[in-house]
Amino acid sequence: MDIKKILFRTSSIDVEKALPDALVLCNKDGKIEWVNDAAAEIFETSKMHLLTSKISDFIENPMNLINNSITLHKPVITKFNGKETYFDMTVKEIEEGYVLDFRDAVAICDNDNVNEDKVNTDKNQFLLKLANDLKSPIQSIVGFSQAMADGLGGEMNPQQEKYIKIINKNSVDLMYFVAKLLELSQTESNIKQVEKRTFDILGLTQAVVRFNEQLFKEKEVSINVSSEANFVKTISNDEDVVKQVLQDLLEVVLKSVDMGEININLSNPDEEFISSKSLAPGNYTLITLSSSTLLLSENDLECMFDPYKIVNSANRKNVLRAIVLASVKNLVQMLNGMVWVESKILKNTSFYVLIPNYYS
Repeated sequence: MDIKKILFRTSSIDVEKALPDALVLCNKDGKIEWVNDAAAEIFETSKMHLLTSKISDFIENPMNLINNSITLHKPVITKFNGKETYFDMTVKEIEEGYVLDFRDAVAICDNDNVNEDKVNTDKNQFLLKLANDLKSPIQSIVGFSQAMADGLGGEMNPQQEKYIKIINKNSVDLMYFVAKLLELSQTESNIKQVEKRTFDILGLTQAVVRFNEQLFKEKEVSINVSSEANFVKTISNDEDVVKQVLQDLLEVVLKSVDMGEININLSNPDEEFISSKSLAPGNYTLITLSSSTLLLSENDLECMFDPYKIVNSANRKNVLRAIVLASVKNLVQMLNGMVWVESKILKNTSFYVLIPNYYS
């Protein structure tokens, strides 16, 4: 393999300048095909060992990071497995696979970016440690206001009843908001380890729907769960995380509609579809959640998974939805999958969750 010829074909990597960096060429499956001396040095192993390994043996969530770098056309921060070592990785997709260019993240990132990452990490840890301090007083307001609304505090006049119901509703909404904000902080902190186990994803989906049955009946919403012919319902991944993703997506839709249909379909996409999403080849499960009455604009779609962007836009009323969906995105990436949304004008809105099935 003539690596220089391959590199010269790329438009985003200057060969003469890039070769001093740590360079790795891996195929679409993530198997390492070629490395330079600098790569062996930063991975702290021999070139021979690297050439008998996959890139996933050395860095966390490599295929997601590769896809992000290609999509965003910029470097992504890469963490080495089991180490507090970070590098900037720039990716160029070629016919043979991917050219990965590693540079010391501290050396090429300005201090403001490094400090910002540290501040964000510290912020998330701070919020998680204060979780009970944030939730306990709100729970008290919810509990006592509900008790007063039920008449346990004595008889109230109509005006007082009206006020106490407003207090109860707003405190319940605030409780939900705080819970989802803490959930986002937890997923951003990456403190949860994926625990793979075998489970029935069709049965899990039906269980999540049953759990929300009272809510969608009150809203005159019908929910249908289906699967394609020959669908493989037994999968291996983190059941708790998949359940949380399903619950969050269903909550997002139920809070946005008052009537209509929600259809959840499970399928096994083919290799061509997986390849189109720049994911590693393998067995995958595709969850499609569609609503006939949730219609979104282009502005909505731009901020769907980014609460930090939405607070500076005209869509601030949807910040809670963006917080929940940002958590969903983080959780799906934890599973080495991807999530996206599509909206057809005057038809429906569909959320797609694509996760690998490690069951064999």
